[in-house]
Amino acid sequence: MILNDWQRAIIRTYGGGDYAYLTEQAAVSHEELADCGDTLFEFLMIELSDQEDCEDQEEAIRRVTQARDQLDAAIAVLEAL
Repeated sequence: MILNDWQRAIIRTYGGGDYAYLTEQAAVSHEELADCGDTLFEFLMIELSDQEDCEDQEEAIRRVTQARDQLDAAIAVLEAL
């Protein structure tokens, strides 16, 4: 997938910059993402991609916010155990 601005922003900072080297590429394959071994990072890259119709910054923020809210709900369930 061809990287857009919001994907590049995440790549530069995610995991303390563990995957910043990917910003040197114009595109990243699904295989390269899977090889990173971080499914949350892979999820973010896919969700923020143009192929998934993430067309602007507002949509990118909405998607990451929704994912955060779902993670917060999962944490609450685990804490209640």
